[in-house]
Amino acid sequence: MMARMGRGPQTNPWVFFAELQRDFKVKQVEMTADTIPDDVKVLVLIHPKGITEGAQFAIDQFILRGGKLLAFLDPNAALDAQGGNPMGGGGSSSNIDKLLKAWGLDFDATKVLADTTYLGRTRQGRAPAVLALTEMALNKDDVITAQADNLLIAFAGAFSGSPAPGLTETVLIKSSKDSQLVEASSAQMAGEQILKDFKPSGVEYAIAVRLTGKFKTAFPDGKPKAGEANPAEPKPEEKKDEKKDDKSLKESTGEGGVVLVGDTDFIQDQLAVQEMQNPFGGGQRMVVPTNGNLAFVQGAVEQLSGDDNLISVRSRASRERPFTVVRKMQADAEANYRSKIKELETSLTDAQTKLNDLQRSKGEQAGQKFILSAEQQAEIANFRKKEGDVKQQLKLERKKLRTDIDSLENRVKWMNIAAMPILVTIVGVGMALSRRNRRAAR
Repeated sequence: MMARMGRGPQTNPWVFFAELQRDFKVKQVEMTADTIPDDVKVLVLIHPKGITEGAQFAIDQFILRGGKLLAFLDPNAALDAQGGNPMGGGGSSSNIDKLLKAWGLDFDATKVLADTTYLGRTRQGRAPAVLALTEMALNKDDVITAQADNLLIAFAGAFSGSPAPGLTETVLIKSSKDSQLVEASSAQMAGEQILKDFKPSGVEYAIAVRLTGKFKTAFPDGKPKAGEANPAEPKPEEKKDEKKDDKSLKESTGEGGVVLVGDTDFIQDQLAVQEMQNPFGGGQRMVVPTNGNLAFVQGAVEQLSGDDNLISVRSRASRERPFTVVRKMQADAEANYRSKIKELETSLTDAQTKLNDLQRSKGEQAGQKFILSAEQQAEIANFRKKEGDVKQQLKLERKKLRTDIDSLENRVKWMNIAAMPILVTIVGVGMALSRRNRRAAR
């Protein structure tokens, strides 16, 4: 149920969609639908921007009759807005606010997560709102994320609130405590600025959650009227007739299941796979996963579609094992230097402001626009010298930061690379000495 699964007749559909078609019978449900077909077992809802109350009612009734929902929401769907360029201007947002409110949750569609522990990088440089998540961000006690190890998520939102009575919430993916919510409108183009002003919240925000239990309807008054944004108050007799004819479900009879994810970009090809040249020719497309994004999503669909009694026996995993220790060291190093760099940048800004004020004040005096007194010239020279000194210190501090990070990374890499050969050598020498001693004893 989405705006588009494929990208049109001239291009290939998403790999995610193609993989679903290999494993399941897939049908598309339009966003204008007021009911979900009875033969649909799992509904995958992707970036429902502008969703109507009628469509939310259809989802509500689908869940109450036993259907499972996997919903991808987004405060800033960069790829949707830019046709494949995640670093272009602002993206569109999506939410299912009516349903979330009934479930006790909230999703701020104006804020995205920035996290220095899982700091990502783009062509524009460091991007704190692009999260390179490691297994530390994943719930290893839940079958969906038990074997996942690395995800790349761009401009994700966060879920908050407490589940409604009868529901149980399980956080599947979370940020670190070195995170904060920033404005979605500026997150794509202001990576360095976010880092300068960064203030860790100390909160582990929920990026993906699972809700289980008995769901209650978000529409206690029945199906909303179509085509009326603000319907007129019906007459008493009309209310009575509507209530009498209302056959909508009010509560699920069995255990329901909903998985909510605060990002949609990460399931698209640009972030999930890399296209390779087919060595066998024939024009057939060949792609390889670049992270665990597709494995996570496919695993979630499989879990929701499987028998509840067998749900714990299957899980998908990706193979990459990132340097989590190095990333933690990098985050700590950046935190140590951040305050010093910000102090120097503030000093530089103050010096530039005072220099401009001096030049402006002299220019405002009648007839003295281009004449500076000896004191003013000395002041300007002093500020220019300070400006140059601060710029030089900033350059040195940034260089030291980069050197420290590279040194940490290289040290850990060499420890990992050299540890096993050294261990084998020591064991081999030990065994040789032991044999020689035994022979000498004979």
